[in-house]
Amino acid sequence: MSEFRGKVLRALSWTAGGKVLSQVISMGFGIALARMLTPDDFGLIAMMVVFTGFAGLLTDVGLGSALVQRRDITESHYNTVFWANLGMGAGLCLALLLLSPYIADFYKRPELTGVGYVMSVQFVLGALALVPRQRLVKTLVFKTIAVADLVGMIVAGIVAITMVHQGFGYWALAWHPVILRLVATAYIWLSARWVPEFEFSMLALRDLFGFSFYVFATRVIRFVTDQADKLLAGRFLGGEAVGLLDKAQSMMLFPLQNISHTVGSVMFPALSMVQTEKERVRSIYLRSTQAIALLTFPMMAGMFAVADAFVLGVLGPQWEGLVPVLRILCIAGIARSIVTVTGAVYLSQGKAKLQFKVNLLTRPIALGGVVAGLPWGIEGIAIGATAANLVNSYITLRVAGSLINLTVWQLIRGFLKTAVASIAMAACVITMQPFLAEVHPLVSFLVQVISGVAVFALFAIMLRIDSVL
Repeated sequence: MSEFRGKVLRALSWTAGGKVLSQVISMGFGIALARMLTPDDFGLIAMMVVFTGFAGLLTDVGLGSALVQRRDITESHYNTVFWANLGMGAGLCLALLLLSPYIADFYKRPELTGVGYVMSVQFVLGALALVPRQRLVKTLVFKTIAVADLVGMIVAGIVAITMVHQGFGYWALAWHPVILRLVATAYIWLSARWVPEFEFSMLALRDLFGFSFYVFATRVIRFVTDQADKLLAGRFLGGEAVGLLDKAQSMMLFPLQNISHTVGSVMFPALSMVQTEKERVRSIYLRSTQAIALLTFPMMAGMFAVADAFVLGVLGPQWEGLVPVLRILCIAGIARSIVTVTGAVYLSQGKAKLQFKVNLLTRPIALGGVVAGLPWGIEGIAIGATAANLVNSYITLRVAGSLINLTVWQLIRGFLKTAVASIAMAACVITMQPFLAEVHPLVSFLVQVISGVAVFALFAIMLRIDSVL
């Protein structure tokens, strides 16, 4: 037990530390780029990401998760998955090269043809990195992964800033993810010390496919519905609308990527190791969600409260239209921060098929919310998506909880005090804003953040919120 706990805590420490540092650096570069470029530049890249992100799912098809979840994995499985993914990655790279002109025609933005050519390289790089990365994940060796992502983030950010200064504009945003993947992949390969053999076994592929198919199908359904807002906004509202929507989502997802996704990435292999012990799985999941809430709830509530000062003071006046969209999405972010880690419960229990069935119910609801809000612009899209997210969160939490004998109320009760403290903190910060009306937005933002941290700490002490770490 102590050895297992130690491995999990070390993995979580490296993942969390690397993720937080990488995302802080990423946000720094993102803010710098946002001040130098326009919402339309970001929207242009977001339009192509709708397609590159979807195609990127195909380079895994859930086989990476199957390698982690299965206990009886052999070298034959690793070799087969590597060559299968590399073949798919190369095929998708070629497909995007051929389809880029048609994607440009769909959006009526001819610049997207060249953007697609550049971003297509990601498929091959992603396929090359998958198996070495999953071998490290399976054994909870997250140090190498954290360093690889950090180095990739730094190099890619420096190159992007340099390209903007040299007058390349949106091309810096197109090359950024390619360079990040290239550097991270090279580091993983140099550190993993694994070389695939020329072996391909259909038996090994079939052995994994029963589990991986439903993981892949779930990811596809979720990705399509998650990207529907930008696809529709790009087609009917234009590049600036997509840029604002994409930036609002990236700001909202910042706490999720640093905390929820970090915990979830470690929870999956950790819960897979004790998958037959339901009480231990339940206990780990419950403590993990409480820890997530303690960090993400005040972050999301605080972002809601300081959105105006943050956007004007940090990003610049060209992003003013971001404020209402960001505030709306922060509400959805509170629920998403908890729901994100339910995937670890489904997969660790071998219930990928059940997760797929749940998504067959929840994803149409998410798509319906986006479509319903489209006539009212990006604010309508944000409201519709948020309403659908709240409904879907309840459904997902209830079904996932049933696998480990955990009700939604038991889950909520674990972080109810944190929610109350976060709401009270946001209310206090909003109340003080009229007194900062004449102050520069950047100064106002810093004052509100410092005050918010102090107020939340005070409420946490008053409500006696227990530490779960």
